[in-house]
Amino acid sequence: MRTLMLLAGGLLVVAALVIGFTRNGSASLAPAQIGQPLGNFTLQNLDGAPVSLADYSGRMVLINAWATWCPPCRAEMPALNDYYQAHKNQGFVILAINAGDAQSQAAAFAQQLGLAFPVLLDPDTRLLDSLGIHSFPTSILLGRDGRVKAIHVGMFSPQELDAEVTPLLAQ
Repeated sequence: MRTLMLLAGGLLVVAALVIGFTRNGSASLAPAQIGQPLGNFTLQNLDGAPVSLADYSGRMVLINAWATWCPPCRAEMPALNDYYQAHKNQGFVILAINAGDAQSQAAAFAQQLGLAFPVLLDPDTRLLDSLGIHSFPTSILLGRDGRVKAIHVGMFSPQELDAEVTPLLAQ
């Protein structure tokens, strides 16, 4: 009987871990490393619809981790939006992952700035934590092959975007 109880308890723990990890689709994710592929994940957008990284396969993706309470995040968003608008027809997309703000806060911020790229919600920052992102803003640039090309900690200036991202768009 004791063995059966221990087995049942162990199964409950494993089930809880599996459910917790798959909620964000981040079970296979490890911290981002340059040259390595980034696993798939799924988060909700501002309208509550699921968005997966796999939806953008074959495109260059800039994952930008940000929060409304972060002054550098707020300051870089216009430059990110301008860069996205100028390069989206070249197969470039930005996935702005909000770190823990309420949906209403993130939506108000995105609307105020007129953000044209997808804004995704990571309410408990579980996905960002699994990617190894612990400071904001942080951006991970993925090549068309899904491999991490660059990790940029801190605010992107327009000049840095042009120097770091534009050469990779031609590849």
